[in-house]
Amino acid sequence: MSIIDRATSKQRPKPRKATPIPAGTKRLAPAPVRPKNDASILDDIDAWEQEMDQGSREASPEPSRQARPKMGKPKRGAAPKPAPVSADVAAFGANFKPTATAQEEEASATLGPAQRSREFSFDHQRLEKFGFITPKVRRSRISEEFRLIKRRLMQRMSLSAKKKQTSRVGDRSHVILVTSARPSEGKSFVAMNLALSIIFDEGLNVMLVDGDVARPSMSKILGLRNDLPGLTDLLMEEEASLSDVLLREHEHPLTYLAAGAIVQSATDLFGGDRMEALVTDIAERYSDRIIIFDAPPLLASTEPVALAEHAGQVVMVVDAEKTSRSAVDSALDLLETDQNVNLVLNKTTVGNRTEQFGSYYEAYNQA
Repeated sequence: MSIIDRATSKQRPKPRKATPIPAGTKRLAPAPVRPKNDASILDDIDAWEQEMDQGSREASPEPSRQARPKMGKPKRGAAPKPAPVSADVAAFGANFKPTATAQEEEASATLGPAQRSREFSFDHQRLEKFGFITPKVRRSRISEEFRLIKRRLMQRMSLSAKKKQTSRVGDRSHVILVTSARPSEGKSFVAMNLALSIIFDEGLNVMLVDGDVARPSMSKILGLRNDLPGLTDLLMEEEASLSDVLLREHEHPLTYLAAGAIVQSATDLFGGDRMEALVTDIAERYSDRIIIFDAPPLLASTEPVALAEHAGQVVMVVDAEKTSRSAVDSALDLLETDQNVNLVLNKTTVGNRTEQFGSYYEAYNQA
């Protein structure tokens, strides 16, 4: 895996017709039939979960499906009684961890029962099994490769006090969009590992946003339910707020915003004024926060083009073995000419030089 800068002076934006999602489509639509060697990360996780859950499902009946968490805040003095922890876990996912902050406990003393913070915990065994970075192994080939990618992106950000003084108003270099030309090139894998590398190495705040409404991946990777309220709910419901839908990791500075309810086409939502106000809010509220959007493939719909208008940097993942040069050029032509675009070459064949690079860190870990 390597990162390549591309000059965007020759990019030519082309209009595209929207590709509406058929009504009644499920949140996580079955992937098209592919060869066994072309399975996506979601297929691997599905197969693993089925294998792990087969014994438990035979031993006990499946719990009833909980209603999707409702939007909106509880009324003052009349907040509903918090649901049992078991119901929360069923509603959000196995890694959900409800807790109460000091502010919420203080508020409950004067305003009655307060809504608990919505948190989740990383399943490090799950992450490690599917090739994601974990704090357990700090020196590995994949960790070093993502350090190179992360460092290149962070060099353009205005995170330090010195750079903030010289940065222009409304700078969004810390808002990163991760996409690809076609499906199954590894964009969600790159987006997640990029976020993990930043929080584990740098300790910076990261907001991870699943912007792939048609086929969301992040909740599945994190072990959460795939029908959580999220981005589209914020854009469609007037009374919705970030505090209603954000999930925070229990130990690390990561907040997660799910994709939200499925819509026929999210292009109009992503290109609207409400989306612009939302991105401005999350980008400017915390100056040291890095926002990472996992977007759909550029050649699959018009939604990533609309999302890219809100980002300061674009990372486009390319399958080294299967993506053609013409597909890459066609995808890049859809982006604006002044956007900062980076290419990440994924699924490359290991060469001698790269093998030595990886072997060094494997030997280092063993020592």
